[in-house]
Amino acid sequence: MKKVLLTLAVCLSFVGFAQAQLSEGETFKSTIVTGNRPEAGDWGLYFGPSFMEMKDLVNTMTSGGKAYGMPLINLKYYATDNLEIRAGIQYNGRTDKLNGDYDQEYWNGEDEVIKTIPVTDNYSNRRFRFSPGVAYHFSPKNILDVYVGGAIPVGVDAQESVFESERYLLDGDRLIKVDNIDNASYTSFVAGISGFIGLQAFVADLPLAIGFEYGLTGMMRTGDKVYHVQTDYDGNLQKFYTASGDYAGTQYNKLDCKSKYMGSDVRLTITYFFNNK
Repeated sequence: MKKVLLTLAVCLSFVGFAQAQLSEGETFKSTIVTGNRPEAGDWGLYFGPSFMEMKDLVNTMTSGGKAYGMPLINLKYYATDNLEIRAGIQYNGRTDKLNGDYDQEYWNGEDEVIKTIPVTDNYSNRRFRFSPGVAYHFSPKNILDVYVGGAIPVGVDAQESVFESERYLLDGDRLIKVDNIDNASYTSFVAGISGFIGLQAFVADLPLAIGFEYGLTGMMRTGDKVYHVQTDYDGNLQKFYTASGDYAGTQYNKLDCKSKYMGSDVRLTITYFFNNK
């Protein structure tokens, strides 16, 4: 926590210093055509992978896993020359499906019998975030564009695992078919609040800006539980809940799970500005 506060204090000091620095060149009227700073009525498309997102991506690819999803994408609108309204969307998704069958030998009391066993083994993972926010940009006389802002991220995390098959049990001198089911589903709602400070530089005469943002985000998660539908060895259906991350697998008839967490991250930003004039 001390490291986070120290980093935030340094960044705020830098913002104050940058705010005091004035461009020695002539201040031009902001127009997107010449690549200068945006003004009221202009739009921007902002692409911003964070340090943690890039780290997770590299770790996934180097470990042979499947990389999926996209970093944060924001649409910006300048309500005034200094006030920016933004809306961000982030989505990650993965789906794996397996459908097949295999032959299994069973003893029926007299001889071996071969049964064809069907198998369905599906998995899906979804992560969605919507983050509306605002940012205030300081004086356009600064050499670099310095701004502060906040956002309210909300979203849903969902996972589903479906395993459905069958097996045979010996009952006297005959085989009885029973279901073999192991399904699990998880749906959690998340909401929070974040604050950030940013710095960006405009690229020559192009309508592009490159910069970074540092932010702190606090989140609350509800519904942090897994719902299970399973059959026991005899094919009897069971329904219960477990807490997410509870590898001991304590089974509950009813369960209410909530969690809170806070974290910081650094985000590289690339913005393309445009207008509808």
